[in-house]
Amino acid sequence: MSRRQQSASPAASAPPDAGITLMTATVLPIWSRQLRAIQNTVQGGAVDLLSCFAGIMGLQDLLDSELKAMPADATHTLALQQLSQELALQCERALVGLQFGDRATQMLDILHDDTQRFSQELPNMAHADAAEAQAWLDALEARYTTDEQRDSHHGESTGPPHNNVEFF
Repeated sequence: MSRRQQSASPAASAPPDAGITLMTATVLPIWSRQLRAIQNTVQGGAVDLLSCFAGIMGLQDLLDSELKAMPADATHTLALQQLSQELALQCERALVGLQFGDRATQMLDILHDDTQRFSQELPNMAHADAAEAQAWLDALEARYTTDEQRDSHHGESTGPPHNNVEFF
């Protein structure tokens, strides 16, 4: 018997879905860990950026205080006040833009949880049908928190998100 035939014999006696189960049990945990690593990177970057912006906004507040203490007729006072207001506006816009960190984290968390659930349930899916597959996708879609996820789920192209964030 050739080496190839010998190695094929054990596989021939294994259940037909054993390879699928093995591959899924091996690959999905790696995907899950990678999703978690991406999520941690996004969160860490967002925290660092928020910290930097807090420092910039603190300096902007100090600049405002100094400008208010300057005589109104001082040379360039009005121009500096306008520049300070523009700086504050740009910082606020940047903070709104940083909401990507929260959005990405939520999106990654949903996929991470779904891959975990899929990995656990796969051994019981040998006889799954189209209705069960659709039920799985419906349950996944119900957990989405963004329009981009829903659009992507249905194969629609997604553009950049529209930020409707309000700070209190």
